[in-house]
Amino acid sequence: MLFTDPTFLLRFLPLSLAAFFLALAVTPRSWRVSGRRFTFANLVLLTSGLWFLLVGAGVYAPWLVGLVVGNYVAGLSIDRLRQRAEATGASTPLPEAMLTLALTANLVMLLVSKYALALPEPVGATGFAMPQLLAPLGMLVVVCQATSYVVDVFRGEFPAQRSPIRAGVYMLCFPLLCAGPLVRYGELGRQLADRRVTLAGFSYGVRRWLVGYCKVALFARILGEPVDLMFGLGASELGVGTAWLGAVFFTLQIYLDLSGYADMAIGFGRMYGFRVGEHFRWPYGADSLTEFWRRWQVTLGDWCAAYLRVSLDPESERSRWLDVRSVLLLFLALALWHGPGWTVALWAGLHGLLVVVERHWLSAWLTRLPVSVRRVYLLLTLAVLWVLFRAPSLDGAGIVLRAMLGLGAAGKPIAFELELFEWVAIALAALSTVPVWPSFSRWLVAVDALTTSTIILLSASFLYLWRSLVRGLWFATGRSERHDEPEK
Repeated sequence: MLFTDPTFLLRFLPLSLAAFFLALAVTPRSWRVSGRRFTFANLVLLTSGLWFLLVGAGVYAPWLVGLVVGNYVAGLSIDRLRQRAEATGASTPLPEAMLTLALTANLVMLLVSKYALALPEPVGATGFAMPQLLAPLGMLVVVCQATSYVVDVFRGEFPAQRSPIRAGVYMLCFPLLCAGPLVRYGELGRQLADRRVTLAGFSYGVRRWLVGYCKVALFARILGEPVDLMFGLGASELGVGTAWLGAVFFTLQIYLDLSGYADMAIGFGRMYGFRVGEHFRWPYGADSLTEFWRRWQVTLGDWCAAYLRVSLDPESERSRWLDVRSVLLLFLALALWHGPGWTVALWAGLHGLLVVVERHWLSAWLTRLPVSVRRVYLLLTLAVLWVLFRAPSLDGAGIVLRAMLGLGAAGKPIAFELELFEWVAIALAALSTVPVWPSFSRWLVAVDALTTSTIILLSASFLYLWRSLVRGLWFATGRSERHDEPEK
């Protein structure tokens, strides 16, 4: 079950939202000032996360639940052991041992599930640019969230959650389960007990969800058909025009798919009162590969910097060799996140090497070039490397790359035909990858206000109709009973 499935949109989400706001409404007034305002609401969220996981992950759901329970117990034990050691003044290796045990279990679960087992694509993942990221649904996000939980508790950055409900909501927050964003425990921990649920925030969430839904269900789906066709052609059928157009289309598709799911996740989170950081910051508007990776899947890069100690941010005291090692380890982690597959490993390795070369040997030369030239260089590099990522095998990638160099078939230049509305949709999709929307911020505020007014109008109309229906049934029943009474 994905965010674009009719089952999710027409059954799961309405029931979850209704139960969430009903739980807020029935919460005792005394609890609202004692820090227990979201007790019932968080229970609804945890139940929603378990339901979402059960439907999406299938047979892997019990393993993920067991992983959550194990990390909750480990975090609680680490917190208590550290507090006891601080109270007695005696050092003990037990907190570190518990942390090592939890991290080992997380890593083993991730490697076994993603690389050792044959994982089916989740229902609804057909056409998604990265189906391997969703199989099994939620595994990557749950492991990363659980790791953040135990590490932040071990470092003393945030206390362990005494409530298993709050800990479960953090690790199984269903808006984040598909593909992120990743949220550190220290950032979301305070919001588990106290956050603002407002109509304005709900309206913003609806608009953000709608933008993401259009990206995934409309634009990315239209782009996916010619991309699948192009990568399915043989060497005798693939011409230079088809190869380049397919590569450009996939460059758009993968961004729209991932950023669309991130937009929907941020929107759903805001509906429930959570504020989640941005996952993409207009990466195709960058002018270098290094800057591109600072904008692409931002929360994943922040997670790697916080817990793996690898990042793209240079440190003045770090030698060139240490910087190169840090960059290569970062892209190794990105390969593990986006994998499995040798094409993915080669894609990540080439990105890492190009970033190293760009940072240490080409940076001075690149800065002297016009911005437009640097952006063309970036987009061409990305289009070529995305071919490696998308190709089903190294041989398939070689066929496409040779065709892009003009060494393929010399037949029909374009192997697929698109309707006019599809070309218009693709043009709009390309326009959505550059930072045009911020210039329409005033219009977006007006859209949020219109959404708020519409929600109020629909809610008032529903309540009026429901009350009228109930009153009508009540009076009809009363008249019927009076009519049936025997005459005295």
